[in-house]
Amino acid sequence: MYNTCFGCGEDNPSGLQMKREYEVDGSVVSRIAIEEKYAGDKGVVHGGIQATLLDEVLGFAVRKVSEDNYGELKPIVTATFQLKYKAPCPTQTELVIRSRITKLELPSVFVEGEICNAAGDVLTRAEARWRIMGV
Repeated sequence: MYNTCFGCGEDNPSGLQMKREYEVDGSVVSRIAIEEKYAGDKGVVHGGIQATLLDEVLGFAVRKVSEDNYGELKPIVTATFQLKYKAPCPTQTELVIRSRITKLELPSVFVEGEICNAAGDVLTRAEARWRIMGV
């Protein structure tokens, strides 16, 4: 992990400093409340920040695939990324971001995820293909 990463870097005071939990079903979950300073409109998380939240949590799942399949974390990159904004994503309230692997064609990893509110309503959905580099 790059410690000054905007999404998860612990040493980036301006970043989101996202944390992750690995679930027994293989999914990855992050919980975060986004400050109003990251709004695109009053009370709504900017679409680019939503994309960052999802890209980060999808990446957490791919990191685990890299470690499980190669015994170490190899460099990983997003190859394709598609978002569907379904409902406004509120600032200053806990959001649950979840990802899961859908298919492995190593070194490609296919992953999907969503941002949900506390009630479990899907606000934003993503699908992506990542590449594990150097294998």
